[in-house]
Amino acid sequence: MTLRYVRSGASGANNGTSKTDAYTTLAAAMTAAAAGDTIYIASDDSESQASLLKYTSAGTAASGVKVVCVDFSGSTPPVSADIRTTAAITTTSGAVLAFDSSDSFTTYDGIQFTSNSTFNLAWNPRVSLKFRNCALKLSGAGGQGFAATQAGCRTVLENTTLQFGATTGQNILSDGEFFWRDTPSAIAGSTFPTTLFSTPSGYIELDGVDLSALTGTIFGASTNQMMRVRLTDCKINASATIAATPTRYGSIEYARIDSGGTNYKHGKILNSGTESTEIAIVRTGGASDGTTAFAEKIVTTANVSELFPFDSIPIAFWNDTVGSPITVTVEGISGLGAVPNNDDAWLVAQYLGSSSSSRASFASSGKADILASNAALSTSSEAWGGSTTAFKTSVTFTPQQKGPVLLRFMVGKPSFTVYLDPKPTISGVTFAKTHAPRPGIIVNELQGAGASGGLLAHPGLSGGMAA
Repeated sequence: MTLRYVRSGASGANNGTSKTDAYTTLAAAMTAAAAGDTIYIASDDSESQASLLKYTSAGTAASGVKVVCVDFSGSTPPVSADIRTTAAITTTSGAVLAFDSSDSFTTYDGIQFTSNSTFNLAWNPRVSLKFRNCALKLSGAGGQGFAATQAGCRTVLENTTLQFGATTGQNILSDGEFFWRDTPSAIAGSTFPTTLFSTPSGYIELDGVDLSALTGTIFGASTNQMMRVRLTDCKINASATIAATPTRYGSIEYARIDSGGTNYKHGKILNSGTESTEIAIVRTGGASDGTTAFAEKIVTTANVSELFPFDSIPIAFWNDTVGSPITVTVEGISGLGAVPNNDDAWLVAQYLGSSSSSRASFASSGKADILASNAALSTSSEAWGGSTTAFKTSVTFTPQQKGPVLLRFMVGKPSFTVYLDPKPTISGVTFAKTHAPRPGIIVNELQGAGASGGLLAHPGLSGGMAA
């Protein structure tokens, strides 16, 4: 594992073996580097190229190549105190900046990369890149934006900002995995895209990213869209749209997303409908995070039916009852004018129904089978802060093991708005608070007889805190 050095103004032998004999371009160092090598690039490095600039890498999953910006006046080899963020590499004259080499793994730390055209994050399939403390910029109005559209690519941004050269035509396109974490003021400069992500497929996860500079759409719709998104603990602009309705079967799930200091907002956006946090139409004595009462608002589109319903964010709680039936009831309200039928909306419980198997069992308040007649759900006398027709739906089941229970509310009626209280009533258990710790899960803090206490997040979904 060799240490290599880069400085654009180096006047020695330019073979990368020392600070004096540093390569004058990062491209030369990357070409020479082997798996596990570390490349130190000088904090005053300034490179410019008017043609395609493409970086190859020999890094592997076990022995990646590291490129770190450091102060050359510091220690040799450099130490933590020498790390800087000012090395600058630029393309001009409409030239593309690209990262190449299939099955490669490379980390860049503290570098400002500027492309005058498309910023190509995956020139070939299965390129894995991590940018830490970097700035990635587009200086021209042309090109596609930040593109990682090859199969199997993986891009990780940590405390790394993006800057755009045009409001339209430049987006983030990722057909592989795209992770963006821990980045304040994530969109730099004064030009902001009307749509940040525009991608048909791939998996995107944002954690702790400040996108408040954007007033447009964060996740746009695209043809045959299949992308899956999780957005957690991020700041957005009050005028921004989190996502356009997916054109096919993609999903956008978010938790604790806001323009201010509130931390209860969460939701889900599908082609079949949306789920969001409601704080006006709420059940008296219903779900709360300890400060704010809320309900789940589900609005279906025309793209939903009994056979392909909208599937709500799961509600999770810990169950200690074994061998005895328990009944779970979820309260709701709608403006339908009549209680919904059990093919319009119904509850599904997923629980551990066998003492000898971890395979889940299911109980449903929906129709008994596909040919069965529908029936009205039960009326409810619970008080709500709005809408007109209160209802409730229940399932009874007998767990055979202690463990998590997941509740999903299914909505099969098109163009329908319904409000649900995510604080269910369960025999022998009461809930103090309801939370959305991660996209894709709502958890309840348990209090009362038979409750084990603590918080539960289902490990098969998004992780979280075990009870």
